[in-house]
Amino acid sequence: MSKVTALNQIQSFLDDKNNKKYHFNNFEELDYKIPSGSLNLDIALGGGLTSGAHRFTGVNEGGKTSCALSFARNFQNLFGKDGMVIVIKSEGRLSKSLLDRSGIDTSPSKFFVLDCNIFEKVFELIRDLVYNNEENKRYMFIVDSVDALCRINDIDKSFDEPEQVAGGALITSVFLKKMVLPISKMGHTLILTSQVRVEVSTNPYASRGGPKVKQAGGNAIKHYANFILEFEERYNSDIMFTNPSASKLEDKGDPIGHYCKIRFRKSVNEKTGAQVRYPIKYGRTGGNSVWKEREIADMMFVFQMAIKKGAWISFSEDLVKELELNEIEHEAKFQGEQKFLQYLESNEKLCDFLYEEFKKFSNAI
Repeated sequence: MSKVTALNQIQSFLDDKNNKKYHFNNFEELDYKIPSGSLNLDIALGGGLTSGAHRFTGVNEGGKTSCALSFARNFQNLFGKDGMVIVIKSEGRLSKSLLDRSGIDTSPSKFFVLDCNIFEKVFELIRDLVYNNEENKRYMFIVDSVDALCRINDIDKSFDEPEQVAGGALITSVFLKKMVLPISKMGHTLILTSQVRVEVSTNPYASRGGPKVKQAGGNAIKHYANFILEFEERYNSDIMFTNPSASKLEDKGDPIGHYCKIRFRKSVNEKTGAQVRYPIKYGRTGGNSVWKEREIADMMFVFQMAIKKGAWISFSEDLVKELELNEIEHEAKFQGEQKFLQYLESNEKLCDFLYEEFKKFSNAI
């Protein structure tokens, strides 16, 4: 009589009809990356967001919703007709102009906005879509924001009646305990946004001075999120103007864009504590708000593919050889960063080539 091996026992356990409901080993885990639209952010993320839960926290107008919608647009592009974005609009601030800038496809089969601020009802919808998925859809859920959600028992109370202390955090904790594993295993993505409210240490081993993240919704979201991205304050030095060389702020002209700054407060790829910034250009729509040409220019300087000598900028010898090998025409020198940037914006073939070269960094991580 042959021995019953450990693998035999495990398989028997998995196949038992009484156990199948309570494990997810019968689901093939999807390995995909959702790009953000920013080269720098994608490189830091290792290619983009994966399935599972993620937390976007930070200051008001830091770019959380815009960044989430940028991921959503690329999620739609990745999965096509099989992908659907569900936005929970609990704050009521999802404007048409914001959607236009994001370039997201608002077709009913690809995009839906639930105007609801009740914890229990929001989580019931997410659970129902995940578990009863006859179309085999891939969902991206964006809860914007966790702060604006109310418990169902509190919504009908008069304004002078007290709410349950940490009631929302408790419900969020219960929901995530029940749903993070099925969301991840079944190939879905959950983004939870929040404003700055409570300072929570993300380093349990540091008595003081460890990395911290300000977030609402309790510690559960800190523990269950794959990535916690904190969107940081924006200062004058982060804003780009029409006349950047002017010494006085009042002489710099109108703002044309700014740098979005993100601090990794938790990561799955050893990026915790790192800061990433990427440029946004005002007035662009259709998912082009990330200033692709400026980000490429910034990265060319970092990787010494573009060399500054006084007021002049030229391509490195290695880059020149590569451009010639790929039959891409280019100028030899540029006087000043503005001329260099204008050249990149006018030369789509060169810009696309450089963009694809930099994308290899994120694909290699």
